[in-house]
Amino acid sequence: MGLRQSDVAAQIGVGTQTVNYWENGHFNPEVQSVPKIVAFLGHNPFRPQSGGFPGRLKAARIAAGLTRRQLAIRLRVHTGTVADWERGQARPNSRPSEEIKAIFGGSGI
Repeated sequence: MGLRQSDVAAQIGVGTQTVNYWENGHFNPEVQSVPKIVAFLGHNPFRPQSGGFPGRLKAARIAAGLTRRQLAIRLRVHTGTVADWERGQARPNSRPSEEIKAIFGGSGI
């Protein structure tokens, strides 16, 4: 794109050093920065690391810029429950399933 790190940082709303750290693999972006990164790039580079529901849920949550805690609060479940879903150790019952679909819309959850 021919942009300087300072230009990218200004568009995403982070410091130039943060962009440098990301580019050099020193740190991963905070989940709250992901929606701005996706908007900046025009695509979502944060693909599911594993197939199935757990990977899709985690990818959708991160793409939405939500922490596990924030999603748990919206779904009225414990943070550990969301973690269990993302690890494939449990599946949501019908109420959270419908609410997950409503939160993430057509993201393929």
